[in-house]
Amino acid sequence: MAKNISKRDYRCHAHTNPFRDSQLGIPQSPSDVDWSKHFENGEEPTFLDIGCGYGKFLMETAKKYPTENILGIEIRDKVYEYVRQKSETIENCGIIKSNALLFLPNYFRPNSLKKIFVLFPDPHFKKRKQKGRIICKQMMQVLKYLLREDGDLYVSTDVKELYQDMCKTITESKCFSEKKEIEQDELLEMCHKNTDEANRAGIKSGHTFGKVFRVIK
Repeated sequence: MAKNISKRDYRCHAHTNPFRDSQLGIPQSPSDVDWSKHFENGEEPTFLDIGCGYGKFLMETAKKYPTENILGIEIRDKVYEYVRQKSETIENCGIIKSNALLFLPNYFRPNSLKKIFVLFPDPHFKKRKQKGRIICKQMMQVLKYLLREDGDLYVSTDVKELYQDMCKTITESKCFSEKKEIEQDELLEMCHKNTDEANRAGIKSGHTFGKVFRVIK
């Protein structure tokens, strides 16, 4: 059964080319997506986890919020396949293999998502590769376009320089403002602790950084 699959059988490189689009079945528009293949109720997702990795946050969030459809997006073949099999018994949890930098508007209607998560993304330290960061200037209008009027963008990382760059990029876009009322935001706490990357980061450095931004419509 899927629940017995081992992550070690699906190991692959941590980094990949975010501009790769080979072997990806991209819909022409959101109306072409059959969400019944991903969710028991056949409805579109309301939460989106970009670069969901091995799916710990994705699946735990789906179980904690059973009335929301939670979708992960992952470009690495083996990681996608692991999460697909691991989550197939969770009715409100799904995953697609695609490139979030290029194709999000092909999948999601405008103003359709409640929350978008970008958790422990590839930092792309080299200057020439920073155009591959998911939190970049050109993506801000896209994320705003997809989120509802009261939608939230969550970011987290264990790399301080990346965290500062993400916050600066998001704030300067004027598409989002920092969300202040986060005292009881359990999702932010989960972003820090309930991901595979967060667990590794805690062991290595002992600290993580995270913030929530509310879309400005």
